[in-house]
Amino acid sequence: MALLSKMAPAAVCACRNSLLKPSTSLIPAIRSSHAAVFRKRPGQLIVNRIKDVCHFYFIGIGFLPVLFCLAYNHIVYGTCELKDYPTEGPPPHHWQFERTPIRQWWAKWFGVSDVEHHERNLAYYEKQGILARWRQIEQRVKHLEGERWDYKGWSYQPVSSTWVDYGRWHALRMRDQYEQHGHYAQ
Repeated sequence: MALLSKMAPAAVCACRNSLLKPSTSLIPAIRSSHAAVFRKRPGQLIVNRIKDVCHFYFIGIGFLPVLFCLAYNHIVYGTCELKDYPTEGPPPHHWQFERTPIRQWWAKWFGVSDVEHHERNLAYYEKQGILARWRQIEQRVKHLEGERWDYKGWSYQPVSSTWVDYGRWHALRMRDQYEQHGHYAQ
């Protein structure tokens, strides 16, 4: 027993030196590959979720029911009939000239009549004509200024004596008064 206890440290050193040292042939070559197998990339969970939700709400809930409603309306009601313009009674509305019930409903609640559209265009072109005339006058003035070596000059507007007297009084008041908010007796 004593012999084993005396030889134990030597055996440990021998084992440590020979058995515990890994040989170079047993080490696998882990890092000598050409590229990483799994590359880091941003996550796609949120992007895919947004695409799924948009597809569901726009296509599933929005587009298909509207398509079914339009198909049903076209099958059941068909196109509108063309009638003569009534000579008696109230005149027809602008939306009654559309050819399908869906178009009539859209023109009635969201559309613009031809008369209103024409009036809007007239107002727009009138405004554009006025602006074009102003630009033409400004270009003519700039041309004449350059041609005559002239510059902008402002005309003199006569001032009434009341405003001159008020200005003089205000200047004297500001001169004699040290602080704007103070009201001192003189």
